[in-house]
Amino acid sequence: MAAPKEATPAKAENNQKGYLGYVSVLVASALFGSVFTVTKLPLANIDPLALSAIIYVISGLTLVPFAKASFRLQKREARYMIAITAFGAVAAPLLLLHGLQLTSASQAAILSNGEMLFTVVLSSLFFGERPRGSLGFSALALVIIGLFMATTDLNFSDAFVAFNSGNFMILASMLFWAIDNNFSRKLTTFSDISPAKIAMIKSLAGGLVILALTAITGKWTALEHIDPKLWLVIIAISASGFGGALLFFLAGIKRIGTIKTMTVFSTTPIFGILFAAAALGESISIYQGIATSLIITGILLVSRR
Repeated sequence: MAAPKEATPAKAENNQKGYLGYVSVLVASALFGSVFTVTKLPLANIDPLALSAIIYVISGLTLVPFAKASFRLQKREARYMIAITAFGAVAAPLLLLHGLQLTSASQAAILSNGEMLFTVVLSSLFFGERPRGSLGFSALALVIIGLFMATTDLNFSDAFVAFNSGNFMILASMLFWAIDNNFSRKLTTFSDISPAKIAMIKSLAGGLVILALTAITGKWTALEHIDPKLWLVIIAISASGFGGALLFFLAGIKRIGTIKTMTVFSTTPIFGILFAAAALGESISIYQGIATSLIITGILLVSRR
């Protein structure tokens, strides 16, 4: 029996919603992929703690027009926002920027797919959104193997040295962003709060917390003598690589769900490697190339229903 005509507009609307979700996440991937390379410039002159603070404050301010500058939240929403801010706008960026000082931009880009692994595992354990059957577990195994290969470059005789503290910090930041992703997804399911509002509150609150830490630790002087040209780079990173990427990412999660969003977001390392090669002249080893392929294959498989 043919479907009722009145169902057609709803189906078209859902298709458009899904399409916009995929496009949003792809844009977020490209913007965030640029972070690993572009952030290297100010990190050469500015302490990571101070840089994190100004990046997130500027990021939050650029999102105010999209969020209608409203900070009013219900109690349940406020609890989730506190968790999202603590994990995603304080701990994660601090670990990322400190890690970037100790590892290459291309390596950091590859390790960024740890976010997908952690997001799916946490989603499966606590939120009921999981891959199905043996194929799903096999896909996750590919991601884990790929991350291990990218981290050690299969240098088993010196693996613990190869797995440097910078790589560990990058992976730890991805774990905290994975927690943030799942809380953000949960928040958007019971609340009509917009992705722009989540991104604005999270960025501003996180930036102010890190700014306070900067003052307490006496690293405020790092902000006093920043070259005007470097300020332009910092503003660009803040508005696009963090603020813009976060806005598009949250819009994707709301439209297509956590696992599908992370599937598209797995293209981040590709953009990251391209930016690193073009701007910094970094090359990728054969093992890193294989690792990237394994990770992306695993992510594509894990998204299948």
